[in-house]
Amino acid sequence: MITINLYDYKRIVRDVGIQKQLAMVTAGTLIVFLICCGVWMFQNMLIWSTQSELAEVETKVAAAAPDYNAVQKLKKEQTQYSKIITGINALRSDQARTTEFLEDMGQAVPEGVWLTSVQQMDMEQIKRKKVPFLFIAYDDGNTGRRKKKGKTALPNDKFVEMKGTAVDGQPVVHLLEQLRAIPYIDAVVLNTSKRIWMENQPVQKFEIYLHFLNTKPAA
Repeated sequence: MITINLYDYKRIVRDVGIQKQLAMVTAGTLIVFLICCGVWMFQNMLIWSTQSELAEVETKVAAAAPDYNAVQKLKKEQTQYSKIITGINALRSDQARTTEFLEDMGQAVPEGVWLTSVQQMDMEQIKRKKVPFLFIAYDDGNTGRRKKKGKTALPNDKFVEMKGTAVDGQPVVHLLEQLRAIPYIDAVVLNTSKRIWMENQPVQKFEIYLHFLNTKPAA
């Protein structure tokens, strides 16, 4: 009679099942690990590609920066020239002695002074800016009364606004002296003068107002 030990058989079957499960878990872990490695490598490739494209773009931007700065500088100069031309055209249309003034102004501007704007103004514009001409009365905010000045302001008075920059304050003083020497200008006011930085250089920014002798009677 043959005797079979069923306990050993069951143990062997159980061990084989456990080994199969371990093999499946190991295989699954390996597959997940390989997938993670593949995703990591793909992401690194994308990052490297993006960094390369970014470096290329930065190189192109750096190469184009000088041209861009030059264009912006030209645009700024064109705007300044347009303001000067606009002011001069207004003078040509409204002032009888414009040609004489332009010649005198050109001679009065000393070395180291650069005009950025020349504009003709009337009495209303001057009053809105509250330019401190002695003959113009402004409202006194403290008392509510008008300040008395030494000269009567007429509606047809003509003024010129000059804006610009200088290397320092001395050329501005010289410009004021030259303008006051022009015979048909009876008042010169330095409204503002301050030190600023422009293109990493200190300059003196100024604003001057001129009043022409009134040759027309008031209406």
